[in-house]
Amino acid sequence: MTDRDLTESAPEAQQLRVLMFPKHGDNPYLRSLSENLERQGVRVDDFSFMQALKNRYDVLHLHWPDLHLHARSSLRTIVKHARLALLFAWLRWRKTRIVWTMHNLKPHERHLPLGERLFSLWFPRLCTHVIALTQHGLASALTTYPALRNKSAAVIPHGHYRDAYPPAQSRSSCRDQLGLARRFTFLFLGHIRPYKNLPALIDAFRKLPHADVQLVIAGQLGHTMRADELQQLVADDSRIRLSLQFVPEEQVPLYVGAADVMVLPFQNILNSGSVFLALSFNRAVLAPDLGSLPEIQSHVGKRWLTLYSGRLQTEHLLQAMGSATIGEDETVDLSAYDWREIGRRTRDFYLKGRRLVSNLRVRADGV
Repeated sequence: MTDRDLTESAPEAQQLRVLMFPKHGDNPYLRSLSENLERQGVRVDDFSFMQALKNRYDVLHLHWPDLHLHARSSLRTIVKHARLALLFAWLRWRKTRIVWTMHNLKPHERHLPLGERLFSLWFPRLCTHVIALTQHGLASALTTYPALRNKSAAVIPHGHYRDAYPPAQSRSSCRDQLGLARRFTFLFLGHIRPYKNLPALIDAFRKLPHADVQLVIAGQLGHTMRADELQQLVADDSRIRLSLQFVPEEQVPLYVGAADVMVLPFQNILNSGSVFLALSFNRAVLAPDLGSLPEIQSHVGKRWLTLYSGRLQTEHLLQAMGSATIGEDETVDLSAYDWREIGRRTRDFYLKGRRLVSNLRVRADGV
């Protein structure tokens, strides 16, 4: 069976049935994608092995497969990979398309080396379709996993989060509700993991000479992070506030609304939902010049997304303070990241499935 055979199998006259992994989660991306696919007439079910074996689906669509394949022992790693690979083989025999949206090239947190080797050996080969969020992401994927060069591929962007949260109140109101001072505010928001490099952000901020500035770090610690280590780093700087706990969805507009600049001190990154979170609330972003971020900057402009090279330094924070003069009534143009269009393009890619990759050149429209 060839990939071309699979791309011609889905019945366009019937309702398209999609099994999504995962359909739900703490990332609004998943909810927004599923809801907009359903508005396009697509049936989207949440993945389980029982669902995949019991029912017939046109598409299995996977995001962050490492969430499913992660294991703490070699034996469990082999079992998890074998189980999913056998399911893929069964679904391909049934002419189900297997779509992989590539959010990351590799897991941010290192798993067992065996798992990474197994993944690169079989997962890209048994997928039938790949979606990248940017042109850079697709080119990087084809370099990292050459087996994808013979698959149908599309570039379909990450959507904004404007419909996922209520609008933020004024900065002063958000700061008052969080008990923050009314001063220039840098924000880090999200799960706290080693690759996000918070010590570099704290070190750069501590060297700022200004008294009328503050840094807010809010988010749940990853399993390898220690609260006492971060608390020691900020112990003698009253301008830094740590809130090392999960930020519930209803408080996200408060934290982002309180910020002048959201800072992403990541050591490595391909795509970032945090960039879209900040931009959706019309807040400026300071982030590394890595991965797909320059491509996003070309759409929204340098005023909204400032990129720095190398390790985050105090001078980068100073530059952000000088350029972040965005008024409360200003709005960044995110029309290129509209979810209705993303839902339509994703549905069309499911249906058309044309092979779009040839000699590493990809059509920009992705459908």
